[in-house]
Amino acid sequence: MKQWILSIGVIITIIFGGGFLIRLMRDGEFYIAEFIGGMFGIVMLLIWLFKKGSLKSDNI
Repeated sequence: MKQWILSIGVIITIIFGGGFLIRLMRDGEFYIAEFIGGMFGIVMLLIWLFKKGSLKSDNI
C-alpha cells in the first residue's frame, strides 16, 4: 500500500472526529480523548499532504 498514511489518517479522522462531533452536537459534551484522536487523524492527513507536495517539488 503506497499511501498508507492517507488511509489511516482518513479512518482515524472519521471514527474519532465523527464521534466527537456527534456527541458535541447532540449532548454538548466535550470528550478530550475523541478530540485528540480526531486531531491526530488530521495531523496525519497534513503530513501526507506536505510529503506529497515535497515529492512533487523534488522531481522538477
